[in-house]
Amino acid sequence: MFLAEMGLTQHDSLTAAQAAASEAASASGGRVFTCVVFQQGGRLMLTTAFSFAFLTKHVISEPAVKGGNPRMATNRPVDTSHVRSITKYLADNEHDYILPPVTLNVRSVPAIHVPRGNFAMTVGFVVIGDETRFSITDGQHRLLAISRRSESLTDGSTFMSDSISVVIVVEPDLARIHQDFADAAQTKQIAASLLAAFNTREPLNRVLTKIVDESAFLRGRIDETSKSLSMNSPAVFLLNQVRGMIKELLFRDYALSEASIPARSTQVIGNTEAQDAFVERTLAMLATLTEHMAPWNAIAALPTSGGPANQVVDYRRHYINMTATGLVIIGHVAYEIEKNPDPAWRQARYIDLATKIDWRRDAGMWQGNIITGDKISTTRGPGRVAAQRVMDALGIKSPDLNIPLPLGN
Repeated sequence: MFLAEMGLTQHDSLTAAQAAASEAASASGGRVFTCVVFQQGGRLMLTTAFSFAFLTKHVISEPAVKGGNPRMATNRPVDTSHVRSITKYLADNEHDYILPPVTLNVRSVPAIHVPRGNFAMTVGFVVIGDETRFSITDGQHRLLAISRRSESLTDGSTFMSDSISVVIVVEPDLARIHQDFADAAQTKQIAASLLAAFNTREPLNRVLTKIVDESAFLRGRIDETSKSLSMNSPAVFLLNQVRGMIKELLFRDYALSEASIPARSTQVIGNTEAQDAFVERTLAMLATLTEHMAPWNAIAALPTSGGPANQVVDYRRHYINMTATGLVIIGHVAYEIEKNPDPAWRQARYIDLATKIDWRRDAGMWQGNIITGDKISTTRGPGRVAAQRVMDALGIKSPDLNIPLPLGN
């Protein structure tokens, strides 16, 4: 009943519906697309796939102008940096990428031919003419990135013949179109740790997962899916917290913006040889700390699950090096240590870092910088002060003072 109420043309068979659609397309100069026809929220919906070439020709973007009235446009203002990042992703991975479906709107019902029947969902054939234009409910930046990418394609590229899934909503009311956009935007952000685990296309994440998998201390003790670490979790760190340490080791900046990481990673560990060398040196550092530093040495002897593993909860309450801030401090100091080409000197400094620094929360060196009362700071300034105190205690001169690091003891 629903399909008949929507004004679709019904036929006695699927073959007859297809033939009628082909005849209509021939007469109007349009194209036939096989689609699934269904209802959602009381409205007619179609799903099919459009080639990039067809998409850029028939879909219009009407973004609001910043400072203007967004209610007069169908889309939000364009985030140009987001378009650039998607365009770069498509250019860097032309033969190995994925784009989620886009949701489009059409204000009048196109010619749709379906088999007769009282179906809530059916296969159909939609005829789209040259004059048909779709607006964007969700996917504006993906569409603009596809269009931007098309401008720099080389001869012989098949990129524009690739296709993307589309969901088409038949809706003439602009206010309802705006509401659809707001509804479609209610998605849950991926936890940073889960994104770090999945996005191994990024060299930083690739070395991160190798380090976690091969470190005797970290292996099996990292929460790779959560957004925050539960107070009673037996995991030692979130994956994203370990990633902060790795960012310090690579870039001397755990807060480096995600947009800057691909270019910086390419400079520092842009090839397999550089990545393998970084992983090897980082694992050596972690092995030395695990052997000599409390409470890491005690935790390494524990099982990764069961009652004894819950000792991690107690250690986390009492030790700086069991926190994200502590990891950043270790990464910051290690960045300076790693500048020295002498492996024996580096090994000695890591032993000093493990044994000469009192990592307990109530130690005097942390008070007034990262520790205030019973709170631990997670901001950069106090962390840098604490890291400087560690380097002073180990006799490592600060590069911020333009004093060269020692070449050996």
